[in-house]
Amino acid sequence: MTDDPWSGVRPLAETGGTLPARIAAHVEALIALGRLAPGDRLPSERDLAQMFGVGRLSVREAVHRLEALELVDVRRGAGAFVSPRAAAARVRPGEAPLPSPIDVDELLEVRRLLEPAAAEWAALRADRSELAGLQRAAEHFEAFAVAPDRRVELLAVHDVQLHLEIAHCADNALLGRLVEQLQDVHRLQLEWSLRRPGRVEETVAEHRRVVDAIVGGDSQGAREAMLRHVTAAAVSFHEVVAGKATPID
Repeated sequence: MTDDPWSGVRPLAETGGTLPARIAAHVEALIALGRLAPGDRLPSERDLAQMFGVGRLSVREAVHRLEALELVDVRRGAGAFVSPRAAAARVRPGEAPLPSPIDVDELLEVRRLLEPAAAEWAALRADRSELAGLQRAAEHFEAFAVAPDRRVELLAVHDVQLHLEIAHCADNALLGRLVEQLQDVHRLQLEWSLRRPGRVEETVAEHRRVVDAIVGGDSQGAREAMLRHVTAAAVSFHEVVAGKATPID
């Protein structure tokens, strides 16, 4: 895989008013994983718009969000740069903070309510362009899963992106925002659950069942596949934390 931090960017589906949040989350993840360092310049507004397949206003709002979080500094006439203060947000490989089992159990309860519904509605409502974006997200996770130098931290980022794509395919802006609010804890859970031997391969298969059901318009199958997936991810987390499985790096 290339060292270019922007090589993983894929066009986002135009699905409501949360595009800036999704762009900001992607950049925030690059900073957290150390793929963008303090002082690095972000691509131009025009280039980012082309990468994400969105309008420049969405990129502009995303940069404003990152600036408000003190992750980037905007210099008039020069562009946006990763802030020196962003170093504190970096997560080094293998050092992801461990969410408490209580947090993960509460996360599971909420995800079991929201995400099966999102998958069901996506199967009923997604249009062709949204389904194409969803399939690209699944394929991107699969490509990282088989890479010889795969990193769990990056897999977690792309896993989250797939779940966000599903939520936005559901064509319900409020549901999309609710699912987005879960993703900080979700990503931390993933960085541990994906370390169980065999879990990455299981996740690829589970994702494929969910996506295939959505693309095929099988709303009940999509709901059931998503429910099994979120439950399996939580079980894997608990196995790693309890020492029932030896985590991989």
